Amino acid sequence: MEVLMEKELNRTDIELCLAFPTSSRRAFSMPEGETAVYFEATDTLEKKWNFRLSRRSVITGDWLQFVRDKGLKVGDKIFMWREEGATGVRYTVRAKRKIFGVWVNVQ
Repeated sequence: MEVLMEKELNRTDIELCLAFPTSSRRAFSMPEGETAVYFEATDTLEKKWNFRLSRRSVITGDWLQFVRDKGLKVGDKIFMWREEGATGVRYTVRAKRKIFGVWVNVQ
């Protein structure tokens, strides 16, 4: 398992697009001449989300719908990782919120 990002969300992340760490872009092969790569990530409920990672290192696609469905707020955290298995590469996305000092999954 390769952790791609762990980030505390800010206003831009929840209102426009998710800023993605440039250092983690290497986990995605972006063909020469392309401006973005599309990938599917699964959440805690096994729901699949279609995201778009651009050369500018921002995630769009279903990102804002994910934010709305999860009720994410500034200060929540997002985690994303990549796993390689017999059936190929799988991306996972998780959101967490601090409640009474404990980070819990946002369903």
